[in-house]
Amino acid sequence: MSNTGTGSRDNPVETTPDTVPTGCSWFLDPDGTLCLSPGCMARVQDPEAECLCDTLTTQHARLKRRMRELKDRQKYADNWWHALTAAVAAHPDQNAILADTRRRAGR
Repeated sequence: MSNTGTGSRDNPVETTPDTVPTGCSWFLDPDGTLCLSPGCMARVQDPEAECLCDTLTTQHARLKRRMRELKDRQKYADNWWHALTAAVAAHPDQNAILADTRRRAGR
């Protein structure tokens, strides 16, 4: 059985009510009862299922990095677009440039 928390079924961690571990972890409550703190849907539905916490955490971190990258790319593209628009607007042949651009874009 996989274990991503601080306790496993065979080796649960002792806790107090204030120190129940996050994620999927087996722990002993103060009266000695073996308990599962499920952190993923697999374990919520079946305590014997393989823990997916590491997988979900890894996916979440990867998606957050990708979102940051996409936001950075969009910010760069927005800055580029505004700079290009300003350059064309200041150019003496602005109307010819815009007409050529519309033609190339099929509009």
